[in-house]
Amino acid sequence: MPVYHPPTPDSHSPPGRDKPGSRRTLERFAGCLLGGAVGDALGAPIEFHSIHLIRNKYGSAEITDYDVAYGRRGAITDDTQMTLFTAEGLLRAIARRHHKGVCHPASLIHHAYIRWLRTQDERSRSPFSQDEMDDWLIGVEGLHSRRAPGNTCLAALRGEEMGEM
Repeated sequence: MPVYHPPTPDSHSPPGRDKPGSRRTLERFAGCLLGGAVGDALGAPIEFHSIHLIRNKYGSAEITDYDVAYGRRGAITDDTQMTLFTAEGLLRAIARRHHKGVCHPASLIHHAYIRWLRTQDERSRSPFSQDEMDDWLIGVEGLHSRRAPGNTCLAALRGEEMGEM
């Protein structure tokens, strides 16, 4: 098992403040993504159950370890999938602003969501080209799995226009 070493403060940042892009800031973002995915996988088997059903199955401590959801223990859900594609859109927005000096983050996040929709075997009527499925997440086979996405989310992304953020 790997040993956890807490990050060391960025020597160029004042105490309590980390520079954007610093190792510590990136580790915090990664920690947030990982923590969200772990919690999501832990809660996946009980997401739609009543507290009564949960306590009957797992006892008064409720769920304390991964259980089977979507055919496997510790499966990620549509929420984790969407979180990853949101992060991808944000990273693209940061890169575009840095390289081109101009960016509309909401459009890039929407494009990331259209790519996510493709992983759900769905298509959008958006003018965003269906051929522009070029980001690395679209190539992660484990994300090409339908995990009970909400009908409102699917319907909105199937549409022709981007919603408001």
